[in-house]
Amino acid sequence: MILLVNDDGIDAPGLRALYHALRKHTKRAVLAVAPSSERSGQSHAITIDRGLLVTPRTEDNFFGFAIDGTPTDCAKLALEVLCQETPEIVVSGINDGPNVGRSLFYSGTVGAALEAAVLGHPAIAISRSKGGEGFGDAAEFAAKWVAKIIGLDALRGQVVNLNLPATAASTWKAPRLAPHGHSGFRETYQAQRDSKDRTIWRLHGEWIARPDGEMSDATLLSAGHPVFTHLHPNLNGEPGALTTWLSKQGVAK
Repeated sequence: MILLVNDDGIDAPGLRALYHALRKHTKRAVLAVAPSSERSGQSHAITIDRGLLVTPRTEDNFFGFAIDGTPTDCAKLALEVLCQETPEIVVSGINDGPNVGRSLFYSGTVGAALEAAVLGHPAIAISRSKGGEGFGDAAEFAAKWVAKIIGLDALRGQVVNLNLPATAASTWKAPRLAPHGHSGFRETYQAQRDSKDRTIWRLHGEWIARPDGEMSDATLLSAGHPVFTHLHPNLNGEPGALTTWLSKQGVAK
């Protein structure tokens, strides 16, 4: 079976399109476990100050659970409690908006997939650029790739991050494998007045492409390619000047 999670919520059209495409192309049962409302930008956050409410959602040709928590809450609770068998793969998406460059650090879609990887499961996070008229093409493409990688032992404990253009699939260029780049938003906080005439600060951002080179995830996606990026939940820095300096300060390995 396949566990399907997301950060846009249980009713998000991207999740619903992917749910049906996964069943069609993988011939597996799919269990959807998703936030009860949109929880974008939650990264790898978990809920520790209260209990989580789980609500079954049974509709025509759809079954899942809505959870009043974060995307990572959904992945954790599903894998620990709700799944009646170990999923062959955890699929997160389809997110309405790209997850490339610095967006990965804030993405609930990627965060949920990384949680599955931390727990030792194979995972894939799927996102589509903003502006499309539906998720049908993205869901078909993603589900066909999930069918290919189910059972791939090399994916266990790791994540494939797949980003798709918002245009029709007939216009897409060849799929590409890219490194995670550092393009992102130029962010500013703008002062506003709330209903009680208090000053509040709202975050605004303008997308900017940093010079990551022709092979970065953001650059290739903008050029019309479906882009695959390999992610691993490993926070260890590369050995180099910092580790050498720490060793000289008497910090033993």
